[in-house]
Amino acid sequence: MIIGRVDGTPHLNRISFFTRDVDQLPANPVLSIMHFTFQSGVDIADQSHLASIPWRKSLKYVSTIPGFQGLYWAPVDQPSSCQQIIVLIQWDSGRGWRCFQRSLGFSMMLGYIENISNRCIQLALPVDSLFTSQSCLELVSFQFSEAPSTDQIAGLRSKWNDIFSSYLSNALVESRLIHFCGEWLEVDKDSEDRFFVGLLFWKHCQANNNQDRIQPSDPQNLEKNIEEIRKDATNVVSASTTPLNHIPFKISTLQSLGRQPLSVPEIEHPLFQTPTEPEYNLDEFVLSSGQDRLHVESMIEARRGERIAGGPAGTWLEMGLLSQHHLPQRLEYNASPNMEMISFRAPIGDPQVESSFEHLRKELWGLGNCPDLFWGRDKEMEDGQSNTNLLFIQIEESKYPRPEFQARVQKSFQSFADRCGKALQDISYRSIVSPIRWGVHQNMDITIFDVSKNEWDQRSFEIAFSNFREYVDNFSLQTERTTAQHQIQRQPYGPYNAFMPKGQGWVVRHQDSSFDIHEPETVRQFMSYFNCEKEEGARKEWYGDFAQRAQTEYELLGHIVDFMEKEDDWMIADKLKREEEKANKPPSPAPKSIFDLSWAKPPKKPDISFHVR
Repeated sequence: MIIGRVDGTPHLNRISFFTRDVDQLPANPVLSIMHFTFQSGVDIADQSHLASIPWRKSLKYVSTIPGFQGLYWAPVDQPSSCQQIIVLIQWDSGRGWRCFQRSLGFSMMLGYIENISNRCIQLALPVDSLFTSQSCLELVSFQFSEAPSTDQIAGLRSKWNDIFSSYLSNALVESRLIHFCGEWLEVDKDSEDRFFVGLLFWKHCQANNNQDRIQPSDPQNLEKNIEEIRKDATNVVSASTTPLNHIPFKISTLQSLGRQPLSVPEIEHPLFQTPTEPEYNLDEFVLSSGQDRLHVESMIEARRGERIAGGPAGTWLEMGLLSQHHLPQRLEYNASPNMEMISFRAPIGDPQVESSFEHLRKELWGLGNCPDLFWGRDKEMEDGQSNTNLLFIQIEESKYPRPEFQARVQKSFQSFADRCGKALQDISYRSIVSPIRWGVHQNMDITIFDVSKNEWDQRSFEIAFSNFREYVDNFSLQTERTTAQHQIQRQPYGPYNAFMPKGQGWVVRHQDSSFDIHEPETVRQFMSYFNCEKEEGARKEWYGDFAQRAQTEYELLGHIVDFMEKEDDWMIADKLKREEEKANKPPSPAPKSIFDLSWAKPPKKPDISFHVR
């Protein structure tokens, strides 16, 4: 994960969420207003899409944060290639808002996000009563380039309330307005424009496509009132949603936070055998000054000889680092492969295979200028009679152009296969696209992940793996937090580390190769490679620690299990069906806004982002 320079962070009462002096935060209720714009093709509301998994996990997680009072979310109802989602989260006070910004929040969605607005206002919604009528939200923002005076701040709030209060209290006016409110947006930077945010909740009506929400008895008066509140604004935009989804506050969501971890058997990759629940359980003592205290204690115990090696070092991406000011970037992968991988299964001790394999390595060595060439056997795949062999060779060192180099590798491998004949099984020749150069080490811990071929699913996985790599790194994390930057400084590897990450990358199939394993059309494979220089028990010890802590420390370790969850066969089938139905369905027109009426000024293009100068 590349955090980079952070030019701004979410503020409340002009206090950053980084603050440790929580007593300065207001005791008033706070409403978080989140606006997500997802990448083209991402649909978090469709449960057949992989993106819906971390979305549902995130919603459940957020509902367990202390101070949570309720949450509304819905897609913006307008034709667009990119899905937009508005989320309202009610907090009981500034402390709850800070817990959210410091928590995992919605950071598991990072790989799917194109833009995000993470803002708040000091306001309390009647969170339970709004949902009883299946309401839709209309969010209106008034932008002011000149800083408003104290009288203007109070005046606009009063005008907003005066306009719409009559439509709730006047029985002679036909209205589907359920509730309205408005407040000035909290300021993150002194240089930014000021915004007043108005919220209108309407009864959903499918019959007339949500149009004609108000039938005023005096349209001229309504027009005059709207003109009065928008005359000084440099820009006014509005957006309406589909019917809101509601997540209420429930005491029961916090009951399982004290549950005891279960013992986890090591089956296949132990990472995916860990039962986790998306629950807030952030212990600021455990992660003190950017250091995972439990990891530090494990390193001390390893130094004393009380354990084989240190345990995993937990960390997470704080929600407050995802905002209109900044989006962390993933590690970029090379456009072309930089590693070749050969694998095959053969009888143990077969002299023909062993001599032919030695001849193959000499041929491949001659293709480059002393290239990195390393090989080994899969210990876990041995059955007493045969085992799987793997061989890797760096491409950068080759003295031939890439296409010619790959053709020569395939020719040499074909000759090797011909000499060995039926002694070889499960033959495969593939390439790896890696962001870093692989090193040569003994005791390689290699894992191959099956990932959806969807571009944004792959991007999300890259971020997830980057987080997992942080845990494997076992670094003592030194974190410097200011309003200007968030940097992680790492200390070098020590002699007590269980693992050392050495490489990762996407596996590329050679379409013209006769050596290829069966791989579903919907799957792309990702390979990771860690070095374990400690004795055999260090691996089991490390994964055991990970499994135990992941069950009760969702922020530090547990979320990575949900982050890297794979899709099921039913999800793939349902996805194809829904995509076919969606392709044959024409887009529906967007509903009219109160500010789209003929007697009001035409609004700007719908956009609810709050920009900064």
